[in-house]
Parts: sequence; C-alpha cells; structure tokens
Amino acid sequence: MMKKIPQIATIAGVALLLVSLVWWQQTFGVNLNYLKCLALSDGICRVSGIGKVFGGAGYNPIIFWIGFICLAIGFVLKKFKLF
Repeated sequence: MMKKIPQIATIAGVALLLVSLVWWQQTFGVNLNYLKCLALSDGICRVSGIGKVFGGAGYNPIIFWIGFICLAIGFVLKKFKLF
C-alpha cells in the first residue's frame, strides 16, 4: 500500500485540478480574460462570475491549489523514490 502513495497523490491531484477547471469554467464561462482567476481570488476574480449571479457558489481557487500540491507531492515522491 505504501508504494501506491505517489500514484494516489498524483491521481488525486489531477482529479482535483480537473474539478477546479470545470468549476472555474462554470463560474466564468469561456472568457480567457479570467484565466488568472483559476489560481487567484483577488480583485475582479472575487466579484465576477456567473455562479454568483444565479445564487450558486462562486469559484474558489482552494481546490486548484490542493490539487496542485497533491500533484507536486506525487511527482516528488515518485522521482526521489521516497515511497
């Protein structure tokens, strides 16, 4: 089981990044001007988005960052054979 930790972390990271991308797209549409909002929540990113207009949850980049960290941990563990 311990040898699978890098693989699990990598898969979890990719899954979370995909979820955050879909959530971002549902919130901001296909407008690439808001691409920075995928990772940031300042200024225009905080007040924009169609999700808030319809009473839904506005995009929050925490899922993106958790996914990124999981992906990075998975790669580091695999590269240096720590598990």
